[in-house]
Amino acid sequence: MDKKNSLRILENSIASSLDLEEMSDEDAVRRVSELFELVRADCKISSIESYRESATESLALIRDDIRGFEERNFARWKPAFDHLEMIWHVAQELGEAHGKDIQNRDDEANNAIMAALANIFPKSLLVVQEIICLLKGGFPDGALTRWRSLHELSVTAMYIAKHGEDTAKQYLLSFHFSARRAAHQMNRHSERSGLKSFSTDEIQEFDALCTEAERILGRPIKRDKDGEWPKITIAHPTFAQVEVSVGMDHWRPWYKWASSYTHANHRPADKSLGLAETEVPVNLVGASNSGFVDPFQLTALTLAQLVATYLNHSINLDRIVHIEVFHELANEMANIAMEAERDSRQKFEKDQ
Repeated sequence: MDKKNSLRILENSIASSLDLEEMSDEDAVRRVSELFELVRADCKISSIESYRESATESLALIRDDIRGFEERNFARWKPAFDHLEMIWHVAQELGEAHGKDIQNRDDEANNAIMAALANIFPKSLLVVQEIICLLKGGFPDGALTRWRSLHELSVTAMYIAKHGEDTAKQYLLSFHFSARRAAHQMNRHSERSGLKSFSTDEIQEFDALCTEAERILGRPIKRDKDGEWPKITIAHPTFAQVEVSVGMDHWRPWYKWASSYTHANHRPADKSLGLAETEVPVNLVGASNSGFVDPFQLTALTLAQLVATYLNHSINLDRIVHIEVFHELANEMANIAMEAERDSRQKFEKDQ
């Protein structure tokens, strides 16, 4: 059936609807259902074809708009982007130099603390790049959710550095229990999800790794969930308790704020960071160049914490100076971002 025929059937069905008043409710429902089934498949095909035919032109226009927005967005926040990207490169260089020094001394292989920190630090640098990418794209709320992960990495690094070798081992070994739990979950839902199940031999490999982890820990883990981070620590089984342990509990309001964007709990539309400069409430479904100050500031400060934690584990005079310099650069971020916001707003108002 072609598109014209399906439309003709629809027209006829509309005309025939005049007769529905003469039918019983049951017959009317049956008749409408029959007409719908006649055109349903063809209308679906026609719609898909229409979407595909218009996609090339529509997407070209959409992408031109996105590129234009990103250029304007970057121009508005350029001083803040320049500063954050500068300190990211400083952090990357410091971390790389520190890592090479550790490798030369073989400390990572023989020191669980350094092995854990050496895992956390590059992961943190990656998260900062993701934050920068989201901000350049105009998604401050998304950037804040990634800062939440950055904060967790920072606090975890501080906790490991404070509590020592055993805690570092717990952190590194927690992966095995998380992996086995995930494997069992995948097998439980594999048929419905369409995912390939882990074989018996593969599950046995997970079991062997967890058994070895228990041997190193010196205690059994009754449930895999109890072996995940930070529950595996026993002393501080929740992230809130980990924050308290390292004196970072005063960051909890920011953490909870970022969490509200991560989870599915209700949040009124006008509470979005992207609508920070909008007085008329709307449902934001795309990019915005408002609300960048907090993600910029929080990211810079947390990156400074990570640099300090990483370099402090094997401290020398150079690293003391680098840590102090980095903290000073991070503390400049708030003023730079606020000035960029204020200056661009004033220019916009003047041009109106």
